[in-house]
Amino acid sequence: MQNLIRFIRMYHFLLLFLIFQSISLTLIINNNSYQNYRIIKKTSEYTGFIYSISQNIKDYFQLKEVNTYLANENAKLLTLINSVESKTIINEKKEFDFISSQVINNTVSKRNNFITLNKGSFHGVSEGMGLITLNGVVGIVHSVSNKFSLAMSILNKNSSISVKLNKQNNAGSLKWNGFDYRRASLESIPNHVNINREDTISTNGFSTIFPKGIDIGTINSYKSNSETGHYDIIIDLFIDFNKLNSVYIIESVDSFEQLNLEKIKND
Repeated sequence: MQNLIRFIRMYHFLLLFLIFQSISLTLIINNNSYQNYRIIKKTSEYTGFIYSISQNIKDYFQLKEVNTYLANENAKLLTLINSVESKTIINEKKEFDFISSQVINNTVSKRNNFITLNKGSFHGVSEGMGLITLNGVVGIVHSVSNKFSLAMSILNKNSSISVKLNKQNNAGSLKWNGFDYRRASLESIPNHVNINREDTISTNGFSTIFPKGIDIGTINSYKSNSETGHYDIIIDLFIDFNKLNSVYIIESVDSFEQLNLEKIKND
């Protein structure tokens, strides 16, 4: 309190000047339309600039929430599109449901790589569901808890995805050689098949895990193997697994019916 009194005594002339100056400016602004207009215009410019910066900062911190919302909307749209296409007579596609999910842990340098997701059984996820992005196949759900799930990446020695050459329509298996997360191997393509670099491969839809026609990558190199009778083919993957942030978990609506029928046939 004593410091405040001392400060007022030292600067009382300056304080009085500022008070009277403020009163004068207020009277001028309130009683003169032109000055009032100019002040309001300048004030609006500065406040608008400050609000703009504030909104940009707010938008930046809301990006994660917006991205999650968009991913969920995309999942709903993909489900709807797939449902409509599967019900047409001409395009007899299997019907799939899509669930958006964020990647919270991912490895690419191990021999057996796994991906941890922030969706679990509480969100409808179960073991055996497929993982994709708009750029290709990611993996298969391995185990599930209430809120999280662990997926086996296609960058795993135990992974084997049923695929086909788009141009030639020959079926094969996509496997990982364990060295480069940007590449995989295509097996079981006979030597007599005419293939070329840049030929595209995609899922063939034989399994109940992935829809037909999801592009996976292109042929980088190939050579005939006389011992196996098949090509040794290296594929450039469309997905950069080192930058994987979000995925779609997919479930075949008709998988139970197909698997049950195939089980009866095998019995």
